[in-house]
Amino acid sequence: MAIYFARHGKSKANEEGVFAGQKEDSPLVEEGENQAAQAAKELAGKTIDRVISSPLIRAKQTAKIIMEVAGLDMGKLEFDQRIAEYDMGSLTGTPLHAISSQELTSSDGAEDPKVFHNRVISFLREHKDDNILMVAHAGVGRVIEAAKIGVDPSEFYSIDPYPNGHIVELDLDWLDKND
Repeated sequence: MAIYFARHGKSKANEEGVFAGQKEDSPLVEEGENQAAQAAKELAGKTIDRVISSPLIRAKQTAKIIMEVAGLDMGKLEFDQRIAEYDMGSLTGTPLHAISSQELTSSDGAEDPKVFHNRVISFLREHKDDNILMVAHAGVGRVIEAAKIGVDPSEFYSIDPYPNGHIVELDLDWLDKND
């Protein structure tokens, strides 16, 4: 059993250099569509029973392109709010700049990082024995990696993100050891 993670392809927000979060529901740009098609090729020979995507447009578009190129049944596409991007509150839509995890998580209206961590980990626990592709966001990948190495959820943003439009096989051996 395996969970494969795909970060969405390059979005309009990525191209424009703004924080997207949940509220900047930014679509893919052409480069992002190409990245998604390339990611599908990385799944060759892998067993995928279902694809579960964040409900945000950039992830949905990525999931659909991957499924189409990989020849997966579109009827096996599901959406799960638990793997939506971190809600950045008042930073949403503002220009990207160097920012600490503390600054990100303390912005007005930002999601509690422990709530973010718990929703993502809940998803992983539910699906750890499945063969799925999850299509999500940089923050989701960061919080997974933070949990894996035991970093406090409030520091998740200090972890490097997975690249846009690539497949990462998640090692979840740590999942039952860390809470």
